[in-house]
Amino acid sequence: MKVIKTKLNYAKFYATFDISSVKVEDTIPFDIFIKRDKDYIIIIEAGTFISEKLYAKLKKQENLYIDKKDEEKQILSCETLKYYIRYNRDDIKKRVQLLYEVNDQLFDIYFSNKDNKINLDCVELIIKSVIYLIKYDKKFIKNSIPHFKYDHKIQNHSLQVTLYAISLGNALNLNEARLLQLGIAALLHDIGYKKVDDSILNKNTPLSSEENKQIQKHTQYGVDILKQNHINDSYVIDAVMHHHERYDGSGYPEKLTKDDISEFASIISICDVFDALTNNRPHRKEYSSFDALKMMMQDPSMANQ
Repeated sequence: MKVIKTKLNYAKFYATFDISSVKVEDTIPFDIFIKRDKDYIIIIEAGTFISEKLYAKLKKQENLYIDKKDEEKQILSCETLKYYIRYNRDDIKKRVQLLYEVNDQLFDIYFSNKDNKINLDCVELIIKSVIYLIKYDKKFIKNSIPHFKYDHKIQNHSLQVTLYAISLGNALNLNEARLLQLGIAALLHDIGYKKVDDSILNKNTPLSSEENKQIQKHTQYGVDILKQNHINDSYVIDAVMHHHERYDGSGYPEKLTKDDISEFASIISICDVFDALTNNRPHRKEYSSFDALKMMMQDPSMANQ
């Protein structure tokens, strides 16, 4: 228990805290204080796991306080994600949930606004948190896969491709600046689907030739949206445009062959296919990770990924 020295005008340094804003099994990313005479005493330090017993004790306190500079940390957001990740880095399920929740916030805002505005600061903060976790936990992907969301929502697919891509990039010894570029490209690789009709995206029967053409336009749409958001990084632009190219020239939109496909586009392509195979789709059930990898390595139609 720590005692904070009395400050003149102390009220301006602290804010009241409502314990109902946290739940049992949360890990608190800020200090919690009680007031004793003219001193503020820390009774819960940042990083403390809230058990049922501890929660009950906190509820019995007449008043709880937090440092005013920590007020924003009460709400999980892009800006506070790093604090929650730091204090939950050893809780495998929780840290994945935190990434999904903030990623949902990012994509919900993107999909709901007519101007296709992307919160680029939020994108970078998510990617930096992923890089931190992958550097911290050498088995990050293996540990995280059981907690992935196996559906066909674009935002979940985009996050999962990002986790795979950064993990693969890290294994290839890309430095952190390159991992950041790769992560941005991976998280935004499918943003162009916003301009494709939902009836086509969710169709559970084979697509017509015209519908396939509409689907394939999502790469160019994605690049257009990136440029609209003043993203001009050539590595990111190229990866979003070409993540459906294939080594034998059978991909789209430009039918590039092996030597013309960038490293980022190749990495995202591999991760995109793997996540698609291991996720539910309207026309089929998901494959296991083992079966997906086996298919990608042995199926002749996938030999050119």
